[in-house]
Amino acid sequence: MGAPVLPHRRMGARRRAEIAAGKAAFAQRTDAERIVLCLPTPISVNDLHAPRAGGGIRRSDAYEAWLTEAGWRLAAQRPGRIAGRYTLDLGLPRESGLDLDNAVKAASDLLQLHGVIRNDRNAERIGLWWQDATAETVIVVEPADAPVTMPYLANGGLA
Repeated sequence: MGAPVLPHRRMGARRRAEIAAGKAAFAQRTDAERIVLCLPTPISVNDLHAPRAGGGIRRSDAYEAWLTEAGWRLAAQRPGRIAGRYTLDLGLPRESGLDLDNAVKAASDLLQLHGVIRNDRNAERIGLWWQDATAETVIVVEPADAPVTMPYLANGGLA
């Protein structure tokens, strides 16, 4: 029996190129203590993928369009980077029609794709709120100095 197929081996050439581009973008950015971005509101996580002809899934056209538009807007704001663990706060416009938690994946993927964060698995805490100040989504990324602990777990158990 042959060696097991690892997930990264099934990854397409386009995705491998995106990962390499994200690493290169990360290397070119300077460390920041706080990053605040105003970007177009992400599409719902429910709309990120579409069926691929012949089976499987691909990025939906709407997701590709959002990644392109939001990527240009992000680049124009010239953010720094957060090298390790981080906290992420998303302020969605109340009139967006999204469920709060449906915007996290697209926003995290965009931040990683453009080198603002090294890896979206490094998120220690994600906060979500409705905001009425702008029709865009406000994204705040800050370093997490230490792993975040839930208050009710701090004493070794549930209260």
